[in-house]
Amino acid sequence: MPDNEKKEIMTINFDQSLDQDRQSALADEIVTAAAAVVSNAMAPDFAVRSLEQGVSADLSQDQRDAAVALQAHGARCAAEVLTAALDPTAIERADAFRKSLEENCPDGALAILDKQPDTAKAFKSTMCRAIAGKCAELAAADIDRLKKGKISILNEEDQKVFEQQHEERKNKQAAAATGFLSSLPQRYPSYGFALFKDIRGEVKRDMEERYKSPDIHARVEALFKDALDAMPPEARARAT
Repeated sequence: MPDNEKKEIMTINFDQSLDQDRQSALADEIVTAAAAVVSNAMAPDFAVRSLEQGVSADLSQDQRDAAVALQAHGARCAAEVLTAALDPTAIERADAFRKSLEENCPDGALAILDKQPDTAKAFKSTMCRAIAGKCAELAAADIDRLKKGKISILNEEDQKVFEQQHEERKNKQAAAATGFLSSLPQRYPSYGFALFKDIRGEVKRDMEERYKSPDIHARVEALFKDALDAMPPEARARAT
């Protein structure tokens, strides 16, 4: 959308335009789409078209403007976490996805969402839960692969390199997840502590219901414990 056609951000009120249920649905959709793009399960342009169709069906212009801005914000936040330790092509797909959404974003909308933590609280809360859930799923998938047996490589040196790269990727993914989780109180001062506690409980319950492996439960719990440990002492006490 050309700059001279962009809607002035001052005319958009996210919380009046979109109710909490709509915001939450948008958050789940954008994180799911971002994860699909990063994993190459969906092409960036196809994901963008699908999202555009979803916000065009039954929304007013003001609602569409707000929805597009939230999608761009969510794509950026999700990509920062989910692309950790992945190959350059995954990062390129995520960048293409994000940039396409940002092109249709009203002027200044992303800055408002960044500077006003309480704006679109329902969207941001659900988005954080969804990102944390995807991080837990990545950890579970890694353990599942290991339980199926190590990948055998005939060359012993190549085997060592593969295992080292796998360990580095796992550690980087865990660091991205714990870094994101530990930042919630700082990102959202008025509700970040409660949000962290809620996400911790919900993700743990979900993973315990879906997976019976104690190793998976322990890995997921470690993500949250490491996130707590990364917080300043006074924040840690409030988030426990």
